[in-house]
Amino acid sequence: MSYSKKEVSILIEIIFSVLFAVIFIPYFYENRLNSFDINDNVGKIIQIAIFSSIYFSVAHSILEVTYKDKMIQDERDDLISSKSYKLGYLLYELSLFLFIGILLSDSSFQNSGSIIFIIILLLLIVPFIKSVFQLYLYRTS
Repeated sequence: MSYSKKEVSILIEIIFSVLFAVIFIPYFYENRLNSFDINDNVGKIIQIAIFSSIYFSVAHSILEVTYKDKMIQDERDDLISSKSYKLGYLLYELSLFLFIGILLSDSSFQNSGSIIFIIILLLLIVPFIKSVFQLYLYRTS
């Protein structure tokens, strides 16, 4: 199965989402019942920034070395991007609506650790679904 440069770029985003979920989400899940203090979590935030920088630098460098051809942007790419970003926007709107509903209805989510965990989880799930949908559109059209 041959992938284009654009499809591999989308796969890089999907793999990052999975790696982030496996590596960093357990930390935020374990600490969701604690109050969120930025001073206590500076080390984890720095780890996330360094991990993201190194991952994307290495992955896109390998991508550029492997695929020497330039990506040509045509109407199909614009249509696929529009559809996937529309889905992502709708998912963000829905998740914001659900997030506000959960906060208003359940008092156990009132502490800041749970709020941070839910926000990080939503910020991870929505781009993952958007990227999978975008890859699906590239593979089927």
